Amino acid sequence: MVKRLIITYIAAGISALASAQTITGKVVDSRSGESIIGATVSTTDRSKGVITNYDGEFKIDVAKLPVKLNISYSGYRPQSLTVYDDEEEVSIQLTEKRSLLNDVVVVGYGTQKRTQLTGSVITVDSKVFENSNSATLDGALSGQVAGLNVTAASGQPGAASSIRIRGGNSVNASNEPLYVVDGFIYFKDADNSGTGLGSIESSLNPLATINPNDIESIEVLKDVSATAIYGSRGANGVILITTKKGKIGDKSAHISYNFSIGVSQVSKKLSLLNASEWAQYQKTYFNNKGGYTDAEIAALGKGTDWQDEVLRIAPQQSHELSINGGGEKSRYSFSANYTDQDGVIINSGFQRYNFHTNLEWELRKGLKFGINATYGRSKQSGLTTTEEQVYNSSPYSAGITNSFVYALLTPPVVNVYNEDGSYNFKNKYEYAYFALSDHAANAVYDLKESVAENINNYLLSNIWASYKIGDFIIKATLGYNSEKLTQNYFSGAYTSLGLATEGIGGVGNRQSDIWQQEYTVTYDKDINENHHIDALVGFTRQNTTSTYSSIRTNHFTNETLKQYNLGDGSGIYTPQTGITESALNSIIARANYTLLDKYNATATFRADNSSRFSKKHRWGYFPSLGLSWNADKEAFLQNAKEP
Repeated sequence: MVKRLIITYIAAGISALASAQTITGKVVDSRSGESIIGATVSTTDRSKGVITNYDGEFKIDVAKLPVKLNISYSGYRPQSLTVYDDEEEVSIQLTEKRSLLNDVVVVGYGTQKRTQLTGSVITVDSKVFENSNSATLDGALSGQVAGLNVTAASGQPGAASSIRIRGGNSVNASNEPLYVVDGFIYFKDADNSGTGLGSIESSLNPLATINPNDIESIEVLKDVSATAIYGSRGANGVILITTKKGKIGDKSAHISYNFSIGVSQVSKKLSLLNASEWAQYQKTYFNNKGGYTDAEIAALGKGTDWQDEVLRIAPQQSHELSINGGGEKSRYSFSANYTDQDGVIINSGFQRYNFHTNLEWELRKGLKFGINATYGRSKQSGLTTTEEQVYNSSPYSAGITNSFVYALLTPPVVNVYNEDGSYNFKNKYEYAYFALSDHAANAVYDLKESVAENINNYLLSNIWASYKIGDFIIKATLGYNSEKLTQNYFSGAYTSLGLATEGIGGVGNRQSDIWQQEYTVTYDKDINENHHIDALVGFTRQNTTSTYSSIRTNHFTNETLKQYNLGDGSGIYTPQTGITESALNSIIARANYTLLDKYNATATFRADNSSRFSKKHRWGYFPSLGLSWNADKEAFLQNAKEP
């Protein structure tokens, strides 16, 4: 569990932390009384803001009372109220905003009015990301959508999270949803998450390169009617990500700079024995291996608190510069972001550089052209792991998965440093997995001197052109996704993993290139006031090439350059290389019909031809039919409507 203190600077304004009064409360739906998860509660000047938890509860610190609070949540009318004292819990009831039913939402390969939907589509507004302290997209989504569960794989900054939409659907295959970023289909392939190097505990989140503040909105497609247009890859749900754009006709350039800084620390440590207590326990129950007398036991005192030695108060900071605007026939948006987040365990952390651009022009009447591009570089410093590999000296069966766990098991009578300031590698109580001859592992040395890096360079881009002819829109899109993952690993001769081999190190690389083509024709028409028809047909193609390589060596004579001096290792493991290629050709079609703005029907069809399957079984077919009824528009419910 981590406590966070965030101080936010916006433009030239500076908001300092003040801890005078604490206001607690709960936000619920005015009709059902159900708790609203993820509602934003902030002060009028936006210097303080929090998000409601799973029970709709919140806690916000203010400098003084009375104070005016603003409460908002996507799909509900915003509300403001003044709080005069902090003695009683504040109860807030939000009312659903009925007008949002006419809003246009993003669906697969197009948009629809919310009243015309036949599938389950939930929209997450950009304000959620603006008020989130999470450095990654999946972290910001946590608790925002009913039925969407985000589970962090670890507390490592930048680590991937497990996302499930309405639970898991597969026993053996991936249960991760499909991501679509500005129309580009991004599928998290578990086989492409590493380089085959091993010994690095945490994997880098492939979506960590995307800056959450670049997102305009997110649509979560949950059921078959909404996801069928994406075929089998949409079986676990689809998350549509739309990035921010400028406004056409806005002749002014809007420039903003945001800066935030904060700290993280462990809120509660394990209650462990100190040195005197541990020595007494050894004397009483384990034959007093240390040979301690009662006087020596009393003199030991607290000894070494290994938790304090390997944990720290971790600072984090984020800088963001954005420029957006537009002309009579164009709009643009540019942003740059830098995020640096240290982990609470020493020598762990996450860094990200991100650059995003979104451009659109109307070249002539009916003809539009646009470019979307995101480039990012992420670096994650993690922990080496004892996950069982053929070249590891410390098996996972020891129950010690990394040096942090080993620190918790190190006796408090063992010092971190010798009297001369050098590291202490003597531990007479270690005799099995983390000791060799008279040398024993030192958890602090392990964490500070070992290398476990994941570095990702990422480019996601597409160009598109559309032409409107009457009620038809013809659109062509070409997209390119390039991702280069580098993993660096090194454990020296005095580390737990390097004891048996006098040091071990390696470097792994994986390059993934994806080309995507989309050609669609849409038809949208109102037939008098009673009928509405929109239809889509198209062809898409996606080609993927992924190559990987890794090399490891051991027995180093000079560890100064670590993984940058692998040639010094006399023991060379068999190099690993490989390549995978695949192609997916798809035919898509969808037809929507709306009668009297009350009754909706959607028929969807997708046919996939995949090179991953045998020639006789390469085609897969995915039809669906969805129906919906806007019951609130019926005459017998008119009196139930809000005025």
